[in-house]
Amino acid sequence: MSLFCLGFGNDVDYSFLDVMSKQNKGLARRIYEASDAALQLQGFYDEVSSPLLLEVDLQYPDNAVDYVTTSHFPQLFNGSEIVVAGRLTDDNLDNFLVEVIGQGLDEKFNVQGQATVVDWNVMYPDETYIFGDFTERLWAYLTIQQLLEKSKTGASDEKANATAKALEMSLQYSFVTPLTSMVVTKPETGDEPDSPLIADKLTEEQRQQAERLRPVAVASQQYSRGYIAPHPVYLVDGDPHFLIELPERNDSLCFNINNVPGTIFNLVRDRESGVFVNGQIIGDKKIPPNGKINTYFWRFGIVHQTLGVRLQVTTQDISVLQDGKEVKLLWTDTASLKGPNVDVLVTKDRSLTVTLKGSVKFVILLHKVWKKHPYHRDYLGFYTLDTHLLSPSVHGLLGQFYHGIEYEVTDIRPGESPEKPDATMFTKGQQLNVTRGWQRDFRKDIKDGKNVPCWFIHSNGSGLIDGAPTDYIVSGLFTTV
Repeated sequence: MSLFCLGFGNDVDYSFLDVMSKQNKGLARRIYEASDAALQLQGFYDEVSSPLLLEVDLQYPDNAVDYVTTSHFPQLFNGSEIVVAGRLTDDNLDNFLVEVIGQGLDEKFNVQGQATVVDWNVMYPDETYIFGDFTERLWAYLTIQQLLEKSKTGASDEKANATAKALEMSLQYSFVTPLTSMVVTKPETGDEPDSPLIADKLTEEQRQQAERLRPVAVASQQYSRGYIAPHPVYLVDGDPHFLIELPERNDSLCFNINNVPGTIFNLVRDRESGVFVNGQIIGDKKIPPNGKINTYFWRFGIVHQTLGVRLQVTTQDISVLQDGKEVKLLWTDTASLKGPNVDVLVTKDRSLTVTLKGSVKFVILLHKVWKKHPYHRDYLGFYTLDTHLLSPSVHGLLGQFYHGIEYEVTDIRPGESPEKPDATMFTKGQQLNVTRGWQRDFRKDIKDGKNVPCWFIHSNGSGLIDGAPTDYIVSGLFTTV
């Protein structure tokens, strides 16, 4: 999935359009150079007094873009500019058509331009943006502004939906809006109270003063004056590596689970809410020279008994079954499916997001392996978000950690490798020998992933997980007992 941004006005450089493209290595930066037709806009604007154009429309092929911000503008004045952002539906799109239509002083104005791809990193090798991907955040900012406007007009349900979506995006992209404030934690000096400070939007004078003072602070978002801490992330990826990210402790725990290919494990079991997730592992194509067969998850079954929803996700396709009706989606297409109880979003050859109504959200990543690789196969990674929406009794290899884990690490000492020290962990009444290492989180970089430091618990998580790994083996992909 790709993001683009088009801006024009008489003070804008039309030689490029910013485009951010989500491909195998996250959201790769790209720039789309506008054609000579778009350059003609400047000459036109120089000759016409303000307003330059009325009823301006920017149009794109329906099958090339979606999630486009406002593309109709009543006027374009001298000295002003227009910005439209959206997402390209095809990562492999090398060009797309842009058409600008408007009413000039004496006649209608119509110009078309063909945009072509140029690598951002090649054109601007030294340019970086500290908050991540600029064009994605610009798109999010424009979308939030439009949602806030929509929340003031229209029917009551439309207002509520717009407000909820604006809040969700404000928190996701860390924007301070009328719906959010900022929590600032001051450095500890011994004199301040423990509670965080709540900061609303700064005035320009306050912002300049803050720039001069440059205090050290950590910021996060809140709503209705209620503090929202970063939610932990629970995942299993690779062969298979389980990772429990605990941002409130600035730490993570990790362990591996190994068994014979074909084994089905229960990952999430919440009888109270009716949510169950099972996963089946697959082995290498043949035994590697080192004699060790790696195993990976290649198939997941997701069940919500209360909502009557069932999904099967494999490395080939996705099947959604609800109320006796089945829909099949392919990884080779970007597609979305909205139902009364479940929303499904497939990003081509990359990820699947499953949102269960009023409940948890799952993200499944597809790892594509070279088809001619002598040993490895395609496999899946499983990530859980919004786990706080599940009941306190949730269990499973991942689910048992959804409501926290108490542990203490002491006696850090040299290990077998200098960069991997050993330590003693006390948890669940047991004393464990653990090793500092790292596992990879692939959510933002499907190819290389991000290394997450963690305390590794040996012997298939023995002592950390309840019982033994074999206790989590189930007979079928949709077993709910």
